[in-house]
Amino acid sequence: MRGTQHQIATSTPVDAPPPLNASAHALFLDLDGTLVEIQDRPNEVHASADLRALLRHVSDSMSGAVAVITGRSLGDLGEIIGGAVDYAAGVHGFEIQRGNRISRDQIEISQLEAARADVRRLLEENGLAPLVEDKHASLALHYRQIPAAEEVIQRIARDVATTHGLRVLQGKMVVEIIATARTKGHAVTVLMAAPPFLGRTPVAIGDDRTDEDAFTAAKRMGGFGILVGEPRPTGADYVLPNTSAVAIWLAGEQN
Repeated sequence: MRGTQHQIATSTPVDAPPPLNASAHALFLDLDGTLVEIQDRPNEVHASADLRALLRHVSDSMSGAVAVITGRSLGDLGEIIGGAVDYAAGVHGFEIQRGNRISRDQIEISQLEAARADVRRLLEENGLAPLVEDKHASLALHYRQIPAAEEVIQRIARDVATTHGLRVLQGKMVVEIIATARTKGHAVTVLMAAPPFLGRTPVAIGDDRTDEDAFTAAKRMGGFGILVGEPRPTGADYVLPNTSAVAIWLAGEQN
């Protein structure tokens, strides 16, 4: 399974998004860099009580049509946001949660096991110790604390993925070797096919390259994307400068 995430860069947005419409929109929210600030280590990320309350309020006002779509596992997500929303997708669409029901793609475990062994060996041979996050269906190599090693770590990830027929996803100071073809766009598409999302206008919000598939899926279904952070070429139509601006935008929802 080779390839990278689908990305369509159409423009560099400069405009703020229109107000959130609680009765018409369906929300698909990234986590790290969108709802919460990115930390040096993934386990250092926590959602404040105010953020959890805001997400629950927005979800209730939108009849539940709010999902968090993240590269993290659903287990990690649950620990961070504490069930503030009823719908979510983890590991870039590999896992999808609908209330108490969770579905997961079938993957070839042996491929990823062999890739894990190769990654460990190659990192040791190069004297590198990035933070390795194992998500069952993927292996993420975080190098935020060793930025000088980016080129070598990226090369290791590409070589291992190519050897074992896996996929590579690029993120902010992280590269991920993944055993599933699913994307955040897949998660948006699946959730939009049934209530409470069905019939609404999808709005995808994210900060990273892995969110581009969600932007594309939202636009394909008549919605739009919102990029968080510095403006750059993206498939999103609008931009918000940071996580604080996202919270303010969410708090201003209207019927």
